[in-house]
Amino acid sequence: MRATTRAALRRGQALFDRGSFFEAHEVWEAAWLGETGSVRTLLQGLIQIAAAFYKVSRGERAAGAVRLFDAGMGRLESVPEGESGLRLAAFIAAVRAAREAASRWAAGESEPPGPGTRPKLGSVGRVGPAAAARTPRGRRRSIRTKGPGGS
Repeated sequence: MRATTRAALRRGQALFDRGSFFEAHEVWEAAWLGETGSVRTLLQGLIQIAAAFYKVSRGERAAGAVRLFDAGMGRLESVPEGESGLRLAAFIAAVRAAREAASRWAAGESEPPGPGTRPKLGSVGRVGPAAAARTPRGRRRSIRTKGPGGS
């Protein structure tokens, strides 16, 4: 993963966690354009989930939000857990609950899901050089740092 992509993941994560879904989508999309493979898949999944939450937050297009949740979760489920530096399984589980609430909304059984259904990406794992340096089995590779804090 490129350093610029890692920075975009962190920036998008902060935006997503404060409910700025459109802005998170834009940051991740800029990185997505230059990536390939599983990193591109990760970014596309995050973009789709951010777009779904944006629709939910505006109370529009319930069925479209459900489709975006499904597409995004499908992409994230194909990314190896340790590769991104995020605990994707925990995030996907939280998104799945939000998707179910959006599905009830789409069926006319409830109002649009409220802020309480929106997971925070930062609460399920950190994106950073130390996290990204872990192997899929969770063991840390040796990485060089510039100072005591790694920066």
